[in-house]
Amino acid sequence: MKKGIYILFLSLIATSCGSLEDLLELKVENSLTESVVVSIPQTSSTAVAFDLSNTVSLNSGDLAQYKDKITAVKINSLTYKFKDFTGNTAGMIPTGTLKFDDVVIGEMTDFNISDAATAGTVFEISDAAKLSLIESNFVNNSEISVKLSGTVLSEAGVMDFKVEVFMNMTATIKQ
Repeated sequence: MKKGIYILFLSLIATSCGSLEDLLELKVENSLTESVVVSIPQTSSTAVAFDLSNTVSLNSGDLAQYKDKITAVKINSLTYKFKDFTGNTAGMIPTGTLKFDDVVIGEMTDFNISDAATAGTVFEISDAAKLSLIESNFVNNSEISVKLSGTVLSEAGVMDFKVEVFMNMTATIKQ
C-alpha cells in the first residue's frame, strides 16, 4: 500500500513539473509589415536587372521585449502585395523573385506590376516547408532580409511602387 502511495505521489510530482514548465512558457502573437520601395527608371528595349532588399526584425512590436527569450516562431499567415503604383502601366517584370533570406516565396514571369497593384492582389504563402524554413531563420537570427530581384522592362517611362510583406506569427517565449 505504501509503495502505491509513493508511486502515486511521484507520478503527481512528475506531472506537476511538466505543467510548471508549460506555465513558464508564454505565447505572444505579433504582426509585422515591411515594405520594399522600388523605383524603376525608364528602360530601353532591353530588360534591366534590379536587386533590392529590406530587413524584417523580431526586435520590433510586441516581441521586442522578449527578443532574447524566443524559442520558437509559428507563422500564422504570410502574404505580399504590390501597392502605391505610379508610372508606366505597361511596365513588366520579365523575371523576378521575392525571397526571405534564401527562401523563395514568390516568382514572377512576364508580370505586370500595375495590374496587380490596381487590383489589390494579395499573394498568400502557404507552403509548409517554406514557412518552416523562415520560422527557423527567425529563431536563429531574429531578423531576415526580404529580397526582390530580377529584371524589369519599362520603355514608356518610370515606375514606382512598393512590395508590402505582411506576416502574422506566434512566438513562444521561455520565462
